[in-house]
Amino acid sequence: MWREGSGPLGTGDPVLDTSAPHFAQPVTVVRDDAAGLVVWLPVGTPVLRAARADGRGKRDDPGTLFTAPVVAETEVHARHDQLRIAPTGRPWSVWLFFVFGEFVGWYVNLERPHVRDSTTLYTSDHVLDVVVAPDRTATLKDQDELALAVSQGVFTPVVAAAIEADAADVLAIVADWGPPFCDGWERFRPDPVWSVLHDGWTNE
Repeated sequence: MWREGSGPLGTGDPVLDTSAPHFAQPVTVVRDDAAGLVVWLPVGTPVLRAARADGRGKRDDPGTLFTAPVVAETEVHARHDQLRIAPTGRPWSVWLFFVFGEFVGWYVNLERPHVRDSTTLYTSDHVLDVVVAPDRTATLKDQDELALAVSQGVFTPVVAAAIEADAADVLAIVADWGPPFCDGWERFRPDPVWSVLHDGWTNE
């Protein structure tokens, strides 16, 4: 299970009480070794999300983006099949997006360094992201939301600066075409016998 923090964008502390509203996705392990964890999340997988309690979309009101009360909501993962790579000790993971089996790009999700147990990866979102196109063009995403996270008390300016430094590190890795980008994961195809995983949101 891939678990992210509480709050509308998963920026809260890693969830210990897994019955609390947070983000969770059941994933299939592709590889797990000293280099890190690689997992598969296909379209159609039931996922748990922290949704705004007022029923609005999470980005409908930027003024309460990080402060709105949330409730647990079950949805279905519907945007791209994803291969997620969580390198050991890194404050980010790399998500490869596939549409009908065709690779369409990388997405680097900046996040708290991962904590693992035998069944679960725990992290929380750092808002800022890096989008890498198939032609290796890299751009930052959601700088405006990082600024909102600071103004709404989620991160201090010092923490936000550290997140921006992490993004700069990712951009440097992309420029050098270092791992995991150079590792050929865009050629990955899932085993056709794998089934869509379901529930298991709590540890009860």
